[in-house]
Amino acid sequence: MMFLNTTTSLVILSAASFAAAHMEMKNPPPLRSKFNKFSTDIDYNMVSPLEASGANFPCKGHLSVLGSPQGRSVADWTPGQPQNMTITGTATHNGGSCQASLSFDSGKTWKVIHSWIGNCPLQGDPTFKFTVPSDTPSGPALFAWTWFNQVGNRELYMNCASINIAGGGKKLRRGTQALQGRPDMFVANVGNGCGTVEGRDLLFPNPGPESDVDMNSKSTAPPTGSCAGNKSVGGSSPAPAPKPPRANNGQIDPSTPKAAHDTPIPKPISSKASIPPADKDACAPGTYSCSSDSRALQVCGADKAWIVGSFPIFLAMNAS
Repeated sequence: MMFLNTTTSLVILSAASFAAAHMEMKNPPPLRSKFNKFSTDIDYNMVSPLEASGANFPCKGHLSVLGSPQGRSVADWTPGQPQNMTITGTATHNGGSCQASLSFDSGKTWKVIHSWIGNCPLQGDPTFKFTVPSDTPSGPALFAWTWFNQVGNRELYMNCASINIAGGGKKLRRGTQALQGRPDMFVANVGNGCGTVEGRDLLFPNPGPESDVDMNSKSTAPPTGSCAGNKSVGGSSPAPAPKPPRANNGQIDPSTPKAAHDTPIPKPISSKASIPPADKDACAPGTYSCSSDSRALQVCGADKAWIVGSFPIFLAMNAS
């Protein structure tokens, strides 16, 4: 019989604890996930980040199962309709920022369909809502959840699910941005010269037209290094300027438990497009302040322009 000394036992327990930490996508079930009914070669380390070298980017190297029974579609999505993803795990690293993206060329290029800045993810299996773009083409596709943790090592987490788009190719809805005009998925911390700031929620340079900023986050920061265009990902030309993000992470399911420090913030009444300021009015990316009329919160985007949202709470404050 083999006996283990105390040191060896602690090492094994620590390793087991580490493997059980972090977060992973539960729905839609990713390739090779224990939550995927088609998985026969299960990856029990789905919660780990991508390698710092980027060797297993994208999708933790699991795209090899596409075209096999393990790579079958796990969901049918319809363009223009709401969908959601569920994230599970025990170590949120104080949240961070996430993106939901789609690929139609087996993971070579990706288009962002929603971004969350701050408090992504939270504990308690939170559900994040988004809308499938109305002009999404029909056929097989890949859906990806990517996460840049706020606290801890500078890492990129990524899980991918095989899905099917049914009845795609519909006319673009008025007031929405074409899928191909949306930004490429943001990539950092995988040996591509682009990084994120420890202890801060990543402020995506181009979050896209569908995004949520959690106003409880007091510490956002743009990426560092050579990140312009994220050319290492491939994709089309730069996308048009995004619409202002919604506040208070509005796409999280209301039934999801909030972090202990969260305080309720009223839903925005309206949003105004960001207007690039003159040089004398340039702001520091990631900072917050009141708008010039003292009736709204504004957050400084990566282009040093204020993004303004109007909140009823400030009307009462100003009246006093």
